Amino acid sequence: MDSLLTSLSTSVHGLLDVLAAPTSFWNGMFFSRWEGAIFQKDQWGVVMRGLRIGLTFLGALFVISELRARRLKRPFSPRMTRGLAVVFTVLAFGTYFDFFNPNTRYDQYYHRHEFFHYYLGSKYFEELGYGRLYECAAVAEVELGHRAEMANREIRDLARDNLIRPVVDTEVLKNPDHCKQHFTDEDWAAFKQDVGWFRRSAHGGDYWRSMLKDHGYNPPPVWTMAGKFFANMGVADDVFFKKLAGIDIALHLGMVLLIYWAFGWRVMMIATVFWGCNAPANFYWTGGAFMRHDWIFFLVASICLVKRGWFVLGGWALMWSALLRVFPAGLFVGYGLVIVTTFASMVFKGGGLKAGWARYRETRFFRQHTRLIAGAVLCLAVLVPAASKSTGGFESFSAFWKHITLHTGTGLTNHMGVKTMLTHSWDGRMRYTRDNRLDDPFKPWKDGRHERDQKTKPLRYAIALGLVLWGAWALRRTRHLWVGLPMALSVVMCLTDLTCYYYSMFIIAAVLSRIRPAFGAVLMLGSGASQILLDTYYFVDDKYTAQSWLFFLLGCLTIAAISRPFSVARLKAWMQGKPDPKEPKAVKSAELTAKPQAAA
Repeated sequence: MDSLLTSLSTSVHGLLDVLAAPTSFWNGMFFSRWEGAIFQKDQWGVVMRGLRIGLTFLGALFVISELRARRLKRPFSPRMTRGLAVVFTVLAFGTYFDFFNPNTRYDQYYHRHEFFHYYLGSKYFEELGYGRLYECAAVAEVELGHRAEMANREIRDLARDNLIRPVVDTEVLKNPDHCKQHFTDEDWAAFKQDVGWFRRSAHGGDYWRSMLKDHGYNPPPVWTMAGKFFANMGVADDVFFKKLAGIDIALHLGMVLLIYWAFGWRVMMIATVFWGCNAPANFYWTGGAFMRHDWIFFLVASICLVKRGWFVLGGWALMWSALLRVFPAGLFVGYGLVIVTTFASMVFKGGGLKAGWARYRETRFFRQHTRLIAGAVLCLAVLVPAASKSTGGFESFSAFWKHITLHTGTGLTNHMGVKTMLTHSWDGRMRYTRDNRLDDPFKPWKDGRHERDQKTKPLRYAIALGLVLWGAWALRRTRHLWVGLPMALSVVMCLTDLTCYYYSMFIIAAVLSRIRPAFGAVLMLGSGASQILLDTYYFVDDKYTAQSWLFFLLGCLTIAAISRPFSVARLKAWMQGKPDPKEPKAVKSAELTAKPQAAA
């Protein structure tokens, strides 16, 4: 077993070298020659913002023009359309990364702030758990000779209430053994060395101090299992972290290729332009990080695998995505709506539940549905025990749930969703409630948001129920599971309160352009609009409330794209197993149809 793990580790090291090559190439060979003013941070930011907006609007124009040309029986050349789609895809993919321009993002490409949390949090998970990362890092700093500085610092208290406190009010200086007792001497020495490297790499100062005021290490145990495997393959340094950051680049590329494989070049272009140019989930938040995009790779893989008929793997992939970030579990509602409406149609054909069940079991849809469910259950049965073994037992799952409940209950200014929409008020805005005299200046803003959420929660759940019913109506005659998955996007917006960067999940809505080509233009225009909104507001909570409204509209348009207007006649026809009634033809005006009279 040890030899197998050693062989696997060697192979992965080789793969990581390959993944780090693109950033090394661009930084070393290309942008090193781009030293003009236009390539500096401020100027390049303006250029890239203009390019993102331009790509979305030009992409929408291209889709509409191509659709109109086909309707007029004058289609564009297939070679030209494919070529343009590839150009849009490549530009949008590069745009997400700012074309790897090192002047605009992070030194050495990778994101030190992210790696501090995800590298240390997974590598030392059994010692740190979910509540000791900041305090133990502070204790390590004290032992590294920074005691006087730490006495005047602040950190977030992850274990108690998730609020920012002065270090002197914590156990860091009073009882450092409350951290060290969880480590062996060897592991504590390694942890101190890693913390010291992060401090030196960040050059101290405000950037370093802000790392201990963030919101801690939050991934579930299944992610921790994979993170721990990779983190233990090397020590903290620039070279190793560039390799780990390359994993996400490979996942992004795989995501684009999967969409092309399952849905073709047109959907690939629309999906990549949306993802590469949208504002909430841009590179700023999680770019250059350590496996922050594995969940979206598996989400995209699920819908692509189901489209190609690999139902077991499709169920496995979506469950894996859910085990990595929890909220994708809500997207099972989309698959569930197709399953429920398919079964209901069998029942409505006559004979009651028993006859409907017998009829349903004889169809190929039953086999598809059971395979999808089996794949999801199998994923649970394999990954949960494996993760518990890697992270110190099943207790890690209960510890995660306790931690994430506290974390998600703390309002963030870059949260997005229906909760954000309903709890945002004029007087309760951060602009008016922030109090810099407090240890945590945002506490009044958070408290007000929580109070308003208690009052509006029934409305939020009512909206979710309405969206589920609307999705069921839209899917009542659909048997394709892949069509159902995007229907759950707006439902997830109601049931969760996600940080903005998880809204890259809307990339799966692009697949509906396969059956409703014009919807692709709508999705790309929405991505461009998100860039415009980002610069419209100054305060962060205002920015992401506006983004929430935009993406909720996109979620509703996703359902509307395949929905027909509701009518009792249509409902009865479906329940009786008959086609939808045809719309009555408009009666032409007699004045328009009458023949002109002869002149007197």
